[in-house]
Amino acid sequence: MQTQCAALPKLLAAFLILSTATSAYAATPMGQVAAASGQSTASGAQGARNLQAGSDVFEGDSISVAGGGNVQIILDDGTKLVVGPSSKLLLKAYLRSNAATAKKVSVKALRGTFRFITGNSKKTAYNIETSNATIGIRGTGLDFAVGGKTTVAVLEGTVRMTGRNGQVIEASAGCEVAEAGANSTIARLIDGKPKSKILTRDLPYIVNQTPLQTEFHLPTANCLPFFAQNGAPAAPAITPIVTIPVIGGILAGGLLLNQQDNPVSPEGVTPICVAPIYDYPDCANNCDQFCGTGKPPIFVCDMTPSTPGCQD
Repeated sequence: MQTQCAALPKLLAAFLILSTATSAYAATPMGQVAAASGQSTASGAQGARNLQAGSDVFEGDSISVAGGGNVQIILDDGTKLVVGPSSKLLLKAYLRSNAATAKKVSVKALRGTFRFITGNSKKTAYNIETSNATIGIRGTGLDFAVGGKTTVAVLEGTVRMTGRNGQVIEASAGCEVAEAGANSTIARLIDGKPKSKILTRDLPYIVNQTPLQTEFHLPTANCLPFFAQNGAPAAPAITPIVTIPVIGGILAGGLLLNQQDNPVSPEGVTPICVAPIYDYPDCANNCDQFCGTGKPPIFVCDMTPSTPGCQD
């Protein structure tokens, strides 16, 4: 009896050490919020809390954005994740290899619109689940939306989407679009006008990246030709100074840069590219993104359909 009693303090001490270590491990953040707007919250083992720049996020957290706004998150391996307006996502698993990489990064998107940019971990580490598809990521930047179906637009790298029947479809960079769910169990590539509707209706950051910090931007130039197929605004019916060519096609049947909309436009100068944007202050950033940094010196923004052009 005395031996048993004498052992109790040691057992208690061991239990306390184990409990403390377990709690410390469970409380290790898997990333931080880079920016947050609107009503952005997290709930999980660390309790319910409002999110703002600098907030920690943890494995098992449910991230929600009510109404407008978004949450922009950088995980410890450099993965960048955007939870968009009226969206909800579960940070399902983050298994560390070391301080800068992970063996597994898994999220479950419950509803809404999202952007995902892979970090430093191996390509096979990443996995996105939805109610009607699984998305395997191969070194990728993609936008995706989840509702009655799951739709994906691939802007960098490659994804493998698996539908509920186990069929696998591969979509690659260059703005390929795939979907799974709705009234079908299969996964398939989408093109033509249905693709245009997905890009302009379901994936807001392809149309306008200004709500996002620059490090969360992706190249969307290959998506531009599809905007016109979904009824983008036509050019004003006035005499142009210069026509703006578009990378990969003609946006809205050929948008025109004209003296009425751009009184500062130098006559006879041909812009080398164009990007869609809906916020004048971000004109310069988008010109840099689409034309390459250091290219103008002159930025011209058309304020009606809001189309910036980079000029030599």
